[in-house]
Amino acid sequence: MAIPFARLGDRRRSKLAVSPLPASMPRSAPDAAAALVLVGACVLALFFAPLAAQETQAGGGLRVVILGTGTPNADPDRWGPSVAVLFGDRSYIVDAGPGVVRRAAAAAREHDEPSLQADRLGRVFLSHLHSDHTVGLPDLLLSPWVLDRPGPLRVTGPTGTSEMMEGIENAWRRDIDMRLYGLEPREANPDAFRAQTRETRGGVVLEEDGLTVTAIPV
Repeated sequence: MAIPFARLGDRRRSKLAVSPLPASMPRSAPDAAAALVLVGACVLALFFAPLAAQETQAGGGLRVVILGTGTPNADPDRWGPSVAVLFGDRSYIVDAGPGVVRRAAAAAREHDEPSLQADRLGRVFLSHLHSDHTVGLPDLLLSPWVLDRPGPLRVTGPTGTSEMMEGIENAWRRDIDMRLYGLEPREANPDAFRAQTRETRGGVVLEEDGLTVTAIPV
């Protein structure tokens, strides 16, 4: 199956690979279609597999947008590593390098993908916890909250992810308190600054609305 994907502005070759799911991988149905997303030197490889029927209903199935392909090098032509996997009207972010929210906003505008608007960014998968893949997490956690994301950010990653997200919330506690209890308190989504974290060493990490995501240690 061909998986449509787009790149935004990075001038050099991406480390993202998109391919059909190997025949040996478990599928949610015999005729399931899937995409393999490998980001850099992963600890976890993530497989996104929609049911064939759901793919049709979702208006084209999986789409992949490369938001950034950078490394720790301060290269002004490359944004931090991050990939958006789109399915139906939902977006799933894989890794959160520098600039992830603004890159998603640019993709929403350039490719007419409403699911990449800031207030729709509610799910992220982390392949590993290197800084260049995670320094965008505070932005992904807090900016969409300020821009009216309706609920918490759901985060799936390897061991240590929960500690990292707790540290981010603690580091920005003064800002959070000002926004909750200051002159303009947030009333519509007061808990959306929080992270709902799941740590995994592999296996199925998400099953919803016909989409299955499987993490595999590599």
